Amino acid sequence: MTSDSDGLPRRAPSSRGTDPAILAAVLDTIRAEAIELHSLLIWQKDALILDAWWAPFAPARPHMMHSVTKSFTSAAVGLALAEGRLALDDLVLGFFPDHPLPDLPAQDLARLQRMTLRHLLTMASGHGRGISGGSWRRIATSWVADFLRQPMTYEPGEVFVYDSAASYMLSAIVQRATGRQVLDLLDERIFRPMQMSRAITWDIGPDGVNTGGNGLSCTTADLLKLGILHLQGGQWQGQQLLPADWVAQATAAQLRNVVMGAFTGDHYLGPEAAGAQVREGYGYQWWRGPHDSFSANGLFGQYCIALPDQCAVVAFTGGLDDDDDRMHRLIYDRLRPALGAGGGDAAGDAALAAQVAGLHLATRPRGPGAAPAQIAARAGTWQAAPNDQQITQIGLAPGPDGLDLWLVVAGQTHRIAAGYAHFVESRCTLPGARLHHSYQPPEGLAAAACACWSPAADLLTLDLVLVETAFRDTIEIAFDGEDLRLSRRVNVNSAARELPAVTARRLSLSAPLPVQDLP
Repeated sequence: MTSDSDGLPRRAPSSRGTDPAILAAVLDTIRAEAIELHSLLIWQKDALILDAWWAPFAPARPHMMHSVTKSFTSAAVGLALAEGRLALDDLVLGFFPDHPLPDLPAQDLARLQRMTLRHLLTMASGHGRGISGGSWRRIATSWVADFLRQPMTYEPGEVFVYDSAASYMLSAIVQRATGRQVLDLLDERIFRPMQMSRAITWDIGPDGVNTGGNGLSCTTADLLKLGILHLQGGQWQGQQLLPADWVAQATAAQLRNVVMGAFTGDHYLGPEAAGAQVREGYGYQWWRGPHDSFSANGLFGQYCIALPDQCAVVAFTGGLDDDDDRMHRLIYDRLRPALGAGGGDAAGDAALAAQVAGLHLATRPRGPGAAPAQIAARAGTWQAAPNDQQITQIGLAPGPDGLDLWLVVAGQTHRIAAGYAHFVESRCTLPGARLHHSYQPPEGLAAAACACWSPAADLLTLDLVLVETAFRDTIEIAFDGEDLRLSRRVNVNSAARELPAVTARRLSLSAPLPVQDLP
């Protein structure tokens, strides 16, 4: 048995009675169906039997977890409850005496005054629509105040309406009850004892509160460990880190056959809206699934699925549409029945290990092995026509193995380095909140970029993978004499996936910005 820096033991699948050929077939299907996966970890009984990464994604990289964050917040609530600092029937308003009562109709105000911690945990706050993190990230004022003034369409506990704002309120309540942000509480009580990575970060909202429903970044191994902890009833290596009764309640179906309303990008609508879907059930910030499973789910493809009957946990990250169920079908229909069912040998284990070692994202489209003369001839600077992205100049500096693309946006220069037919890593500060669910950290995002040239179309394409997120941008530059046209789109988003094209004309002084002017 071997272990990596994450402390998780590794074992060959056949040693756990799982045929490695089934795991290899799952990986083949992922490739054949172009399922954009970044990582896939499978834990069975007491060890990892699959530890797969699609380069440039890698084990030590944190990944933005979106609504998976809610299940981490649930653990913090469980800790506070165990210490007697909270009770499930505590009234929400009781934690915020410094916030004046909102100006609501009498019936709405009465319902708000009856809202409890339990209602937040089960997404049955009484609101008629749920707020997305992408909406709140554009608000600089108090998110607590915004939550309290939302219309109360239902009696609390009456109707399930998915709501990231409810999870934010849980984070705020834990902070008020314990005097600590949930990240600090979990770091001491859960993350350090479980040897989770030191790369875990969590966004903070305008109230000085960890965002609760989203905004957490961690490694896939960290996510897997959260699932293992709950599969094991809150125990980790002989320590009871979470109360067993809390874990049982949190992962049980507190509500059955819940209706997930349609997502508009800013809000989750109620069950009466068109496009609503019935799901198995919901616990305390955990989803229930088929075959007695429970899971932590994140928008755009982060999942941790516990399969109690197989003593297994599957965690994966990717760049997937929310309605793309192909990975779930692979897990529930092909992988689950094979876990522990027998078969396989050392040769099969070795073949699987070789297959895993060669996994990587396919560059799209595939580019040339060296810089062709056509790209070199297009070195220069272009003046952009007026546009809503505030791009004023575009520059291109090709080299023998790759190129630099730079854009001046609102007076700031942003540089992207890209390799030919291979990824080059840098930090991308190019604004993109509209394409990235309102995420745009001032320090930028870690990126890997690959460029290719299509001579027939006179087209340069950059594949820009934001390697700590689900987002993957495609930037295309089409040349036409002295003019160019730049377009940009993304693989997944809660709103528009493409920005309006920008046109530009070559400057008479066509040399790009000097290197010292680039960030």
